Amino acid sequence: MTKKWSKRKVFRTVWFSLVAILFIWNWNTFQSHNLPENTFLDSDVVSVIETDDEISFKSITSENELEVVFFQGGLTDPKAYAPLCRKIAENGFNCHLIKMDWRLPQYDYQKVFELIDLNGGNFVIGGHSQGAKMAAQLVYENPNVFKGLFLMGTSHPRDIDLSFENIPCIKLYADYDGLASVEEVMENKNKLPKGSKLILINGGNHSQFGYLGKLLMDSSPVISLEEQQKQTYNNLILFIDRIKSDI
Repeated sequence: MTKKWSKRKVFRTVWFSLVAILFIWNWNTFQSHNLPENTFLDSDVVSVIETDDEISFKSITSENELEVVFFQGGLTDPKAYAPLCRKIAENGFNCHLIKMDWRLPQYDYQKVFELIDLNGGNFVIGGHSQGAKMAAQLVYENPNVFKGLFLMGTSHPRDIDLSFENIPCIKLYADYDGLASVEEVMENKNKLPKGSKLILINGGNHSQFGYLGKLLMDSSPVISLEEQQKQTYNNLILFIDRIKSDI
């Protein structure tokens, strides 16, 4: 009897240890990794302000009226998107990186109205993964508020239809994305605003849209993080610049 109990105890200990290791490993992939050293430092062109609810990257040298709102992915560390937001600000556009409570955009996305006077300015909104989903949801719920919508690494909009919305939209997707496959992206293409531009990041995956670890179920990329970030940034800036010229 004692021997059986000991075997059962050993089995349970090993089992729970493996579960704990898997949880810690998985959680670690959602953290930000290898951020550039200057990400949160003020410079001659960018001022960084961090609060409990957002990280704002303010352009010092530009007086562009157009600003950017960025929604983090689900469970991901919002700081993983800070390098991209900083580069947007360096190009002359104030960028607001919103921190979601419990890192869950689907429950906290409307807080942005408490943080920013979205009706009193010109804003482009978007995000990554679940953050992109909820940015699309916000546009759906608040037509005519935003000047543009960008979506990164997501199959959404899936449960809503934006095809009748008159808003510039860009979707960036990757062929090695294990969480939002090319097939899933194409399935919902007809729900995007008319005239939306879809851009494939060849060799990219889901995780490298941010400075993250390789997320569970994601595929391995064949391009570097730096290359995927560069392509993402270049396409977003072209998109934002076109909207600016139309304001």
